[in-house]
Amino acid sequence: MRILFTSLFSLIDPASGAAISVRTILRLLSEKGHDVSALSAGCFDNSQFDAAEDMLNWLGFKAPEPQGGWVFNDKTVTHVAYPQGTHKASQVNHEATRTMVGRLEDELDKRNPDVIITYGFTNYEQALRKVANARGIPLVSYLAHPGYKSPAAFEEVDLVFTDSKATHDLYMERMNLVSTVIGKFIVRPNAGKPRQRSRQITFVNPSYQKGVTLFYRIAEIMNQTLPTARFFVVESRMTLAEVEAKSGLPFSQLRNIRSIGLQTDMAEVFARTSILLMPSLWHESGGRAAIEALSLGIPIVSSNHGGLPEHLGAGATRIDVPEQLQTKPHLIPPPSVALPWVSSLSKLWTDDQHWEEKSQDALQKWEDHEPSGRVQLIETCLNAVIR
Repeated sequence: MRILFTSLFSLIDPASGAAISVRTILRLLSEKGHDVSALSAGCFDNSQFDAAEDMLNWLGFKAPEPQGGWVFNDKTVTHVAYPQGTHKASQVNHEATRTMVGRLEDELDKRNPDVIITYGFTNYEQALRKVANARGIPLVSYLAHPGYKSPAAFEEVDLVFTDSKATHDLYMERMNLVSTVIGKFIVRPNAGKPRQRSRQITFVNPSYQKGVTLFYRIAEIMNQTLPTARFFVVESRMTLAEVEAKSGLPFSQLRNIRSIGLQTDMAEVFARTSILLMPSLWHESGGRAAIEALSLGIPIVSSNHGGLPEHLGAGATRIDVPEQLQTKPHLIPPPSVALPWVSSLSKLWTDDQHWEEKSQDALQKWEDHEPSGRVQLIETCLNAVIR
């Protein structure tokens, strides 16, 4: 089977859970003998650099030969990027879109794929649908985001994959969209199981949707009640300084927090993490970092809505979040909302036996997510849509 993924967005994006999942799927399909490649415009959810070329270079892409694109070889999957003057998909103009559609046409002539996989709903992805339809190539959309409001986002799409039943149900109710649940495709990070006393509670992506205001309340209380507990924040789409400037929450005054920038490899972070904190306020479709934590036996304290209940199960301590916070994540919650989180984190931090029990629960739940045994479902679906 010849498979092409294409979107303005690069799959070599450490800030995007969807990118990492699709990249994993492509690699697993390639390992099973399929001819797999990816074409993008080098756009990212969050770039470390103003120029797309600098971001590609930082991520390990090889600079292009004349008339060629930037190339990243992910084992046997080749990712080619043709930057269009910006690393932000929202800033790719109509002329650049036409240029990318031309690149796509060339790629289709060269590779003649049996099926195309994509995600996103920019002008490029909309043009892609027309091109695929005209050529009679089946189009598959990967859906792991709760934000699409119009059925137009999935017109002329032959098959929709989603990573959780929660997201399947959300779109079935919202627009009667039929999708196939394939689960989350995540490879265990190359990090050993942490010791209980690693002395680090990790929080990834301090954005409003991910619960940064609730995180502040949790850290504020624990700074007083359990000052030995240390929080480690991995910044991604937002930084704590940006949140402090916009919200007025004085993160810089809390001595139990330290942060680090966007990571291309989370192995070192997980190696020092004894608890993962995931206080997401929005519909978390997959929760990539939490599933990675499961694979390493890291106890998790998470929200209890979206795809997290089905993906984490008994592998996490799950806490209900007030609906008002879910609909308005910019709100700063009262301390009372943070108390159940503080209690759960404190017990994991101070009770060795409880930590070990939750660590074993996490490892047991990971068995449901191990990816290699589930790629057959994707092969079956792709073959069916091709036929």
